[in-house]
Amino acid sequence: MERLRATQTIVDGSLRETKAHGTEGFPIGVYLDDFADFENGYICWHWHEEVQMTMIIEGSFTCQVETNEICLQEGDIVFINSGLMHQIRPCRRAQGKLYSFIWRGELIGGSRNTDIYQECVAPVLNGGLSCLKWYSTDPDHDRMAAALREVVRLYEGKEPAYQLKIAYQIAGSWLCILSRLPEGNPVVTAESARDKQRVKAAIQYMQEHYQEQLRLDDIAEAAYISRSELCRSFQRTIGMTPMEFLMQYRIRQSVVLLRNKDLRVLDVAEMTGFCSPSHFGSYFHRYMGCTPRAYRHQQDRSEKNDQKYDKEYCL
Repeated sequence: MERLRATQTIVDGSLRETKAHGTEGFPIGVYLDDFADFENGYICWHWHEEVQMTMIIEGSFTCQVETNEICLQEGDIVFINSGLMHQIRPCRRAQGKLYSFIWRGELIGGSRNTDIYQECVAPVLNGGLSCLKWYSTDPDHDRMAAALREVVRLYEGKEPAYQLKIAYQIAGSWLCILSRLPEGNPVVTAESARDKQRVKAAIQYMQEHYQEQLRLDDIAEAAYISRSELCRSFQRTIGMTPMEFLMQYRIRQSVVLLRNKDLRVLDVAEMTGFCSPSHFGSYFHRYMGCTPRAYRHQQDRSEKNDQKYDKEYCL
């Protein structure tokens, strides 16, 4: 089976994920994510045009879809709608596994002018629904879980007509999603769409200038709004302040730099926009649960263990 063994989620300046999920003719990707493989120990903020369904295999997680925070345990399932920023963190850093199924609406609805797409797919994509969850005690959970496990089997085995069989299983899951839509499901408001564009513009500016001593006024000016309106847009969209997002992004960049043993911790702090090593250390401990030096030592031990394993078992 195709597996996403990445050390990070690759995004562009607006946090849009750049990985193609499936192909133009068969637009679905199925992934087994082991969080021990991720450089930061979690899947950072990102978004994609495709919808996503995630099933927890091992461990417990917090999934944040914009301002919605969802606690997930082994066996739980969550649906994330198209175009929404989200992140997934294991409750124990870098520990846990999950399956992700990411597909475009055309997989089950065909082209966008078909009746199936317009009447069954578009109402979900264009409505105000952000996410749905199925816990083990929910009535439809076992049926959903069985369908997803069958998709994994088909995707791995690629038996004759596996594409049609996968589309059939996904269509059945989609019927469960449709049945959970509230009556009078609200459409996305102009204010919500405007907030998202502002946040994405601000994020792109922060990613391009995070090494500098950024002020909130600088970020707001890049998004062409006042600092107070910028803060409100961030709170309404992802439930945090612009500066909190900036600090998280700087820490993600520092994790990569710390793997370069030629760089001192002081160098890494300066290269990621922190005003002092103590300032850097404080935020690093907040988000990573240890000091930068301790993290570097952990990576050294991990590399030595991998080398020992390769020498003993693989050579």
